[in-house]
Amino acid sequence: MRERKGQFNFAWMFAIIIGGTILFLAIFGAMKVGDTARFQSDTEIAKSIAIITDPLQASFAEGSFGKIPFKQETRINNKCLDVGFGQNDISVATQSDIGQEWNLAAGATSIHNKYLFSSKRNSGTDYYVFSKPFKFPYKVADLTFFISENYCFLNAPDKVIDEVEGLKIESIEIDDCTLENSIKVCFGPGGGCDITVSGSCGSNCDSVYDVGTVITSSGDMRYVGSLMYAAIFSDKSVYDCNVKRLMYRNAKIAEVLIEKSDLMDARGCNTNLKGELTVWHGQTINATSDDLAGLRATSNSMNSKNSGESCGMW
Repeated sequence: MRERKGQFNFAWMFAIIIGGTILFLAIFGAMKVGDTARFQSDTEIAKSIAIITDPLQASFAEGSFGKIPFKQETRINNKCLDVGFGQNDISVATQSDIGQEWNLAAGATSIHNKYLFSSKRNSGTDYYVFSKPFKFPYKVADLTFFISENYCFLNAPDKVIDEVEGLKIESIEIDDCTLENSIKVCFGPGGGCDITVSGSCGSNCDSVYDVGTVITSSGDMRYVGSLMYAAIFSDKSVYDCNVKRLMYRNAKIAEVLIEKSDLMDARGCNTNLKGELTVWHGQTINATSDDLAGLRATSNSMNSKNSGESCGMW
């Protein structure tokens, strides 16, 4: 009887071990299947972001705003590459109750024709996206801003207030900070601010914040014009990379305008900007954010000259 009892206990233990192993493998397999499906889904989301933002480009308007809601907490990673025209590599990871809380970021979608400014990693269920045109001195591109956090602008100039209120950006308040965990952005000196914007006004500008510096925890960023918003909403690495891309694009547009000036001269509509455009091309082709303030005076001068010509270049 003792021998049979021992055999029974061994068989029982063996069944438990085998059953537990099978159950573990089944759960592990289900988790893997869930992670694989999530990876595929997150890759598709990243691809869709490139499409969704198309209608939000400012185009001929002074700005455009939209909202992208997600059903669950979603991370959007923004990696910028600045070789030549460069690109933004956007990848997505969603939160889930199956498998790991956060899957590894899915396959990235490379966006070559947009300039996406944001933190390197955002997290939220609602993303607010708006765009502003960047002119330097002619229109270079539309700047697109991704934000998932709330912001409160303190002591903002009238021009900024008009732009924010005109676009009806839900996650940005002016002075009255009622939104939860809002990031405080001070224009000018102020205490208790997460971000500080300093500015100045050179010749031919329409705002004291036409040129300046945005001071954040990720570093100080020089800006001109609508790049002020880009600096407020970006990590320094993303900002500097995109500005370098913009300056390269600026130089390539200058090349096209130089050819246009020859065509205009041949048709009897002369322009005096060819020489300045040639110099401008050399100044911008490898320019960085640190060069922006120095380039602003030249940009304003060229724009003023262009406005006074009977055959404008832009």
